[in-house]
Amino acid sequence: MCSLTDRLHPYARSHWWLRGGLALVISVCVVCSQKVTTPEKTPVSLDISATTFMIYAGGSIQLSAIATFIDGSTDDVTEQTEWSIRPQRAGTVNGTGLFIAVFDSTGVETVRADYEGQMDSVDITVNRRARSLIIWPSDIQISSGESVQLEAIAEFYDGSADIVTQERVTRDAEWSVSPGRAGTVDAGGLFSTAPGMTGLETVNVCFQALAEQSRVHVVEQAEALFEMVTIPAGTFLMGDDNGEDNEKPAHEVYIDAFELGRHEITHQQYVDYLNEALEAGEIVYESGIVSGRKGPYAWLNYCDILSSVQFPVVFIEYVEFATGRFRFQVTPGFGQYPMVRLNWYGAAAFCAHYGYRLPTEAEWEKACRAGLQLAYGTQDGTIGHDLANYAGIGGTDTYYGLALVGSFPPNPYGLYDMAGNAAEYVFDAFDPYYYQYSPANNPTGPGPQLLIGRLPGELAIWRGGSWISASQNCRSAYRGTIHDTAQHVYLDSAFVGFRVARSLE
Repeated sequence: MCSLTDRLHPYARSHWWLRGGLALVISVCVVCSQKVTTPEKTPVSLDISATTFMIYAGGSIQLSAIATFIDGSTDDVTEQTEWSIRPQRAGTVNGTGLFIAVFDSTGVETVRADYEGQMDSVDITVNRRARSLIIWPSDIQISSGESVQLEAIAEFYDGSADIVTQERVTRDAEWSVSPGRAGTVDAGGLFSTAPGMTGLETVNVCFQALAEQSRVHVVEQAEALFEMVTIPAGTFLMGDDNGEDNEKPAHEVYIDAFELGRHEITHQQYVDYLNEALEAGEIVYESGIVSGRKGPYAWLNYCDILSSVQFPVVFIEYVEFATGRFRFQVTPGFGQYPMVRLNWYGAAAFCAHYGYRLPTEAEWEKACRAGLQLAYGTQDGTIGHDLANYAGIGGTDTYYGLALVGSFPPNPYGLYDMAGNAAEYVFDAFDPYYYQYSPANNPTGPGPQLLIGRLPGELAIWRGGSWISASQNCRSAYRGTIHDTAQHVYLDSAFVGFRVARSLE
């Protein structure tokens, strides 16, 4: 217990004897009135509140301390509270209750608040911080009255383990749409259109500190971008026990019904995509190379468009040379040839842009065998120059290079060029032993089902063979590989194209 003089202001202590007892009493009362808490304002409990107790590395949460008093009233005492934290490895808390998560750490931190004898504590979970976000599809056209499921996918980086992972965060993200006249989007990313309404809608998705957009063109009746063939559900025998080692063992696989493009994607279709993607800021072009700027494969090379004698693919037409504005153009006469000189990412990005995907390896082989276990994806399951464009010439095959799509008879499913012409990328990453442990239902390969960034193992798979392939490499079961980032400036890495696929509900 301090004495009366101890409680006085230093100036008052040095002069109290000059002012008499009355002055002393007044000084004491003034000072004591600042220290004494009235009984009804004695705190009986303390609660920490916040909008969330879960945050990502590098983020922050403002905590509040709310005191309840003996008279039942409450008050925000955040700035009068003493804050502390343990173990202080994934975050810190300052004197005003602001919790700041460390940028490259994760874990659970316990924050404690103390106020006039009352205490409360909470656990705050610090999760990984996403380093990129995509919305898929990024540009799509649908008919009025229809709906489309959009997906948000985040890429996470664990700096301590040097591991990159991708996860669907569709239901954890925040969705909105503008202007919202032709459609709405729910909390799960389902965009629904209003019957009879049309227009361009921009769907926005936010996750952590990241944001992305997708354009949805709502029209009276959406045009079919690609001619598709429905491949019925069912089982088939995948692989070949008499083939290469990576084709073994032959095993039965069940595939759900899906759609596959009737033709390989052409130069004209790919150039149309390049111009749309350029306008949307999805790609960049420099020194003859097109690369991703945003989306699932940002900053990875897509294709080489510089023309050559063998591949007069596309050229650049400047709209305004002074400002550097340009557009991509097909070399005249080559619009209906299959698009090659692109790597796996250039094919996958095309599919993602329009809401399609590459077929899985199992889907491709089922479609190639056409329900008849065909050894080759030709009209009758055999190989010959009247049926396909492969190494050499003869009969109908007069081509020393690529042929126009659809130049040879289709297989029994109505699919063209499943053997020869351009080889075709599939979705799966390559594992020579995958058939030994592949699931029996709808296998998607050894990598993630939704891929962001590099292919695991850095080898892409091509199927069906090309105009430079020997006949045995055009077989339904043959598995060819190519480096996922191959620069297509050499003949031996410029023979792969692709076709689009789409799941059915």
